[in-house]
Amino acid sequence: MTSGSLIGASANSGRVATLRDGCIVALALVAVSLAAMLSLPQAPLGRAVPQAIIFPPWMPQQDAMAQSLAAGHRVLRGGISPFIVIVAAAEAGAETARPRGALLMLALDGLAGCLDSRASAEPSL
Repeated sequence: MTSGSLIGASANSGRVATLRDGCIVALALVAVSLAAMLSLPQAPLGRAVPQAIIFPPWMPQQDAMAQSLAAGHRVLRGGISPFIVIVAAAEAGAETARPRGALLMLALDGLAGCLDSRASAEPSL
């Protein structure tokens, strides 16, 4: 009897340890994902900047631009990939919605500027 209860106890503690480890990994993934999303650039207060609208990779560029126009955005050009659309900054007081099917809308500041395909002819200082 005692050996059977020991085997059952060790199997149960193994399941608990596996569950605990899985929860720790899941919590770490959620924390890292949340930190990454919060670090993405947003439009600075008091300054209007163009935005990059990111659609799913399987969406053709014509559809992405059509969805952006339908949402009331002024499309400037395509981004570095066909599923990225660069739109003009919203005018003061004008509220524009996120286009249907868009995954993200990022201000073209900081690292989000890498999403723009337009290459500058002059070096930045």
